[in-house]
Amino acid sequence: MATYKHLSIAREVLDNSRRTKNPPHFVTREDRRGHGQKLNAYFATAEGQARKQIGSTVNSPYVLKLKYDGALTFSNLSTHGLEFVSQEDKQLCVVFATEAGLAKFADHLRKLGVMEAALTYRQILEAIAGVEAWSAEDRMSWALTNIGLPDTPSFKLDVELWPVHVANHPSRILLTNAFEAWLAGEHIKRLDKINLDSLLMYRVEVTPAQAQLLLNHRDVRLVDLIPATGISVQQLNRDINELPRNIPSPPGDAARVCILDSGINGNHPLLKPAMAESASFVDEEGEADEAGHGTAVAGVALYGDVEACNNSNFWRPEFWLFNGKVMKKCPHTGDAVYDELSLEASLAKAVEHFVELGCRIFNLSLGNNNAPYDGAHVRGLAYILDVLSRRHNILFVVSTGNFCGSENPPVPINSWRDEYPEYLVAEQSAIIDPAPAMTVLTVGSISRHNATFDSQKHPEINQLSPASENQPSPFTRHGPSVKGALKPELVAPGGNLASPMRQAKAQWAPHMRGLGVLTLNHQVVGNTVFKEVSGTSLAAPYITHLAGRLLNEYPTASANLLRAMLVNQAYLPDEVTSSFSEEFRKGYKEAKATLNRDVARDVAGYGVVSEADLFRSSDNVVVLMSEESIENDGCQFFELPLPDDYLRSARGTRELSITLAYSPVVRTTRIEYLATQINYRLVIGTSLDEVQKHFNQELKAETEVLKEAKSTNRDISAQLRNHGTVQSSRWTLRQCRPGEKWFVVVVRQDRDWNPSAAEKESYALVVTVADRDNEHAQLYTQIQERIAQQAVVREQQKAVARLQNRG
Repeated sequence: MATYKHLSIAREVLDNSRRTKNPPHFVTREDRRGHGQKLNAYFATAEGQARKQIGSTVNSPYVLKLKYDGALTFSNLSTHGLEFVSQEDKQLCVVFATEAGLAKFADHLRKLGVMEAALTYRQILEAIAGVEAWSAEDRMSWALTNIGLPDTPSFKLDVELWPVHVANHPSRILLTNAFEAWLAGEHIKRLDKINLDSLLMYRVEVTPAQAQLLLNHRDVRLVDLIPATGISVQQLNRDINELPRNIPSPPGDAARVCILDSGINGNHPLLKPAMAESASFVDEEGEADEAGHGTAVAGVALYGDVEACNNSNFWRPEFWLFNGKVMKKCPHTGDAVYDELSLEASLAKAVEHFVELGCRIFNLSLGNNNAPYDGAHVRGLAYILDVLSRRHNILFVVSTGNFCGSENPPVPINSWRDEYPEYLVAEQSAIIDPAPAMTVLTVGSISRHNATFDSQKHPEINQLSPASENQPSPFTRHGPSVKGALKPELVAPGGNLASPMRQAKAQWAPHMRGLGVLTLNHQVVGNTVFKEVSGTSLAAPYITHLAGRLLNEYPTASANLLRAMLVNQAYLPDEVTSSFSEEFRKGYKEAKATLNRDVARDVAGYGVVSEADLFRSSDNVVVLMSEESIENDGCQFFELPLPDDYLRSARGTRELSITLAYSPVVRTTRIEYLATQINYRLVIGTSLDEVQKHFNQELKAETEVLKEAKSTNRDISAQLRNHGTVQSSRWTLRQCRPGEKWFVVVVRQDRDWNPSAAEKESYALVVTVADRDNEHAQLYTQIQERIAQQAVVREQQKAVARLQNRG
């Protein structure tokens, strides 16, 4: 079959102002005086508790949390003596108050309903439903709450401070100087510090008593255990002499992909032809991979399906590998672990270093088991990746992290096999930092094999796997991320595990030999070229491999376009959906916590990337691409160049896939983590003029908003996809109408706090038009002709507009 480069499409010259949302709802209290008295009682208790807490200086502000109903205008809290710091929940915010501020707030509460004529922004006081101090319990992370402090004389903690203002603001400098002086005065050893606009974190070494001081410190937002990670590896046999002698290097201008991991042993005969620069960001170790994890990840990143390459003994590296060492070997377990100093700081340095060397794609197969996503703020490493991806226009591919079971509470209770797959969506198996990051591609794992070495050798039943081919791996973690965004976006083969069947009460002690992913061994001696690894760590680099090949085909593609192209070709395997019983799927969709959510999507996102149409178009399947930018409250239109043959009324299955990706500003102090929302809708109309009226702010009284076209034929609803920064739906069309005009309408709306609201935001749009069952299809040629005709019409419209402007 002939293949062609994907085609570019352009938006129409007409822009619109989008319809704005309804104004916020402010609560009114019938008994305002009684409400003020009740709040004053809450406040008196909270003030007393806040005054008992420690400050870095005598002037350290007191920290209160306000529960509120309806809307609350944070910018006007200062009218009542309070300074907004952070929104912690949908109806909970945190404020600072000085001595004068406390007095002013108490005075205004007393006046509510009595002398309220003198109160400006009274609706703020009416909205408040409760006042409490930010307590030691509030400062405890998930890990501290569920695991507790280490039972040792001293230990390390990560301490996050309230990120007042931005990194180099005078108030931030005063805060850091005062806190560091307090640390020194309390003899708390400071190990590291990271200072970003929306994250201020210290790594410290403390005693149990010093930990309690931190938990009761006003300047502290959160106290957390340091990251914990571990990977176990096993080896397989193959003679090094059987490998080809002269494996070619990639072309000089090939894509550059960086593996941020435990290092790479670049002298491996299968890696050496593609190795570029290496750098270690772990002080006490060099660039080599002593743990073996980074080399294993690099093997999959470079070759994709190593097992298939091994079966054919055909090896052809297609891009350059760069080695950034950010993890080291644990002296006790031999596994790859984070540097004792802050990974966040070393990772930021590593990314800056390799961006300078031309790297556009970064693989991070690592995760913090102590930081499962709790549905609230994105913190730590995830936030840093979101900032760096936008700043440098780079793609991060990260793993969801591995779920190794939970002891308190026990998950699974008795057996991996008997309780699979329901435990995959337990609270304890949520994605871990940095997987919740919103502008990265997060990758979960599906199984490829289900027979262990023992099962292959012996006829009796020794071990049984919970998962069969293409089902979710028993250790993969589930989403969603912020505000219900689909995470992971993609899944790829990452291995399986088996339960021992002949040992009483041992069926959740996993056995993995023979069920993993074949990859490269960091210690190459004789027949130890390969080894086997199971984990989401091996699923992520498979997507990295596809991204590197895509960048070779389309070297000017932005990170947004790479994300959109990969997700646009993803399909959810039937095996993933059928893993869960119909009854369980129904109950999940109806439960309050997961209302209207699809359990298969929360585990596998958009699914597995199909390579068939990823890199090139054909006569039956055409991929259309566009990179654009849009202003706040803007509305842009793309007329899809669908030929009449495709829109034929005769029955026949056709597909239309549409994916949008963007990388907004983010902020950790807001529950609305994304500063900008860009989304799209597919609509059908008789003309551009007719369609645009439905999206025009000035004409909204005369027209109804168009519903999304063919919504019953769509795999993912607009409501579900719109939460993410990569948004995709696929329409299955059986009967169409020739002559109809199909439009993709892209709209943008910013949060009030967005500092870059005046700037245009970039986005990528990818559309796949598929007519696979039509053996006579000439889609590529027909769409190419339509695009040329549309370009002529646009030029004519521009010429007319220029003449009108002159007149």
